[in-house]
Amino acid sequence: MEHSEEQSELYLQEIDPSPLDELDLEAGDGSLISTDGPQRHHELPSRPKPGLSGHSWEYWLSAIQKYSTYPPTLFLGLHFTNTALIPLATRSVPESETFLLLTRPIYQAPGLEPLIVYLPILAHVTSGLVLRYLRQSRRARQFGAETREQRKAFRSTAKPPSVQAILGYAMVPLVGSHILVNRLVPLYVDGGSSGVGLGYVAHGIARSPWLMGIWYAALTGVGVWHFVGGWAWWFGWREVLVTKKAASGRLPGANGGYLGSEKGAELYQRKKRRRWIVNGVSLVGTALWLAGGLGVIGTGGLGMGWEAKGWDAVYSQVPLLGGLLAP
Repeated sequence: MEHSEEQSELYLQEIDPSPLDELDLEAGDGSLISTDGPQRHHELPSRPKPGLSGHSWEYWLSAIQKYSTYPPTLFLGLHFTNTALIPLATRSVPESETFLLLTRPIYQAPGLEPLIVYLPILAHVTSGLVLRYLRQSRRARQFGAETREQRKAFRSTAKPPSVQAILGYAMVPLVGSHILVNRLVPLYVDGGSSGVGLGYVAHGIARSPWLMGIWYAALTGVGVWHFVGGWAWWFGWREVLVTKKAASGRLPGANGGYLGSEKGAELYQRKKRRRWIVNGVSLVGTALWLAGGLGVIGTGGLGMGWEAKGWDAVYSQVPLLGGLLAP
């Protein structure tokens, strides 16, 4: 009896009392997150997990999802400089092309580009999808869903994805088409993407201004908003990036509303400031990229001579859209 009592005490943890507005089941290992003031995490008592580290699959998948964004962020900063800031400074496609050629060995090397772009993006998307499935399964078990029909019915009532997740899903076909047009099709036609540059992009936009312009604007806007929102998410600003439907499902409390409470008014102002910061940075970044991409590169016009013929040959092989991009 003494042994069992001592063993049970091993799993008792003392937790300081504090108001909890939300049980965040998206946090990973069932941690309680207080949304009043700075976030405080209180881990629920749990038995030691197997393995040397003692961490769950959700812990490692969350780490992969987070740290896989670092290399693409570095690439995005370099790409933003080459295709937005430098064209805005030079106001010329040929002059901007010179700077792009200087940095081409950094992010277009055969072994380096997959390492800092393709593999991290694949890891980020895959870990996010698996995490969502695991968390939905965990919530289903917590609410007593045991059969397949019960789990299926529970998934239909799950809270909707966050704004950040929706933007990420939208980026998949946009980034995929970008890789197709600028890497895969040139590799198929010319054996590589050495001829792909700012002039190549300008030539494609000149061939089909509306199609390429809308696609470029969508890729830029969704991409910038997702990256800025992602870093805001890692900084803990999650309440800015949830949908209204998801936000309405939070647990009520004395300070859960914004009216009739000084603390509630303070929370409202803090969330409002954070929303302005995230949206403001995203808007400025998108505006600069569109100004350099469509305002300068997009007005560069058609190429000349053999180079233009080579670009036409590449664009004509783009699946589904080759007829609109070819002369």
